[in-house]
Amino acid sequence: MTFEPTEDQAMLRDSVVRCLAETYTFDTRRGIAAAGGFDRAQWRRFADMGWLAVALPEGMGGIGGAAEELALLHEALGHALVLEPVAAVATSAAQTLRHADLARARDELPALAAGERLLVLAHHEAGAVGRLSHVDARAEMRAGELRLTGSKLLLPGGPQADAYLVSAREHGQADDEDGISLFLVPADATGLVRRAYRLIDGSAACDLQFDGVVLDASTRVGTAGRAFDALDQAHALTVVAAIAEALGVMDRALHTTRDYLLERCQFGVAIASFQVLRHRVADMAIAVAQSRAMLQHALRCLHDTDRAARRRELMLAKALVGRCGRFVGAQAIQLHGGIGMTDEYVIGHCFKRLMVLDQWLGDAETLWARAAGLAS
Repeated sequence: MTFEPTEDQAMLRDSVVRCLAETYTFDTRRGIAAAGGFDRAQWRRFADMGWLAVALPEGMGGIGGAAEELALLHEALGHALVLEPVAAVATSAAQTLRHADLARARDELPALAAGERLLVLAHHEAGAVGRLSHVDARAEMRAGELRLTGSKLLLPGGPQADAYLVSAREHGQADDEDGISLFLVPADATGLVRRAYRLIDGSAACDLQFDGVVLDASTRVGTAGRAFDALDQAHALTVVAAIAEALGVMDRALHTTRDYLLERCQFGVAIASFQVLRHRVADMAIAVAQSRAMLQHALRCLHDTDRAARRRELMLAKALVGRCGRFVGAQAIQLHGGIGMTDEYVIGHCFKRLMVLDQWLGDAETLWARAAGLAS
């Protein structure tokens, strides 16, 4: 079964493509990367266009879109090489909050959808190795106070966040699904140390260290120790967004490479006429087609009632797309030659973005191994 956009979905996709073509050119993107990897004006524009609200219900400031609309949006964002963390904020954090605590979501998410508040999910830790349930950060009672200790890694958009939705364990072992809670921690909380850095594609990220952050009762989101289901629901949708974004980047790399081969001449003819180069472009096109098929598969998996089977299938889909992305990016650079390595040309930026998307939510090799372990 192939997903074909409805008329309304096609209008959404086309409006995103047109807006980005006008306001998020490659030169604009290079300027954003040089300035820190995040542009507040662009973020407000994304909010005004409704892109931060696509997958949220109307009662939470959203427009009530489904996963298909989200995929179309992120494919267009990927094609434009957008640096701002739309998936990390508007899908990962927003959907986790939505599934964890409806009342809290109705209070918090309208401001997020409007671009007025930037919330980032702080969940990934060292040693997770593809395990969503791996949480070693602790929320424990000490001297009559609930204190948060531990660390979180690789938070896209973390340096710009106003608050973090932090997963922490209140009981159980590090890989138990039961015992995980969520806390809404302000970015300026005492005891919170933020280490900001830039990723290879120019986007902004950070690590967090919690040194006994005191948690007020009002910071807990949802039921104590029962956050895994919300994390799982949000993670599935975020994987779809990440796959769609990688597909958009690959599509741009493929078409940019094709156009370059058609324009560049050697021995009086376009090098696109050389059979060996045509075969390599065909291999790139096959990898893009495989990735599109994996996006379709991921969309279908969202309806699977067997959560464990769904997690495994999504791991495999993202792993294959990660491998395809690295292949397409590397082939694009090789077929361009020296110009592909320069910062002034788009192809190198495509490859770097694909590398970042591969690492986010688990790189291909890690996910292959984890999925194989679940099957055994």
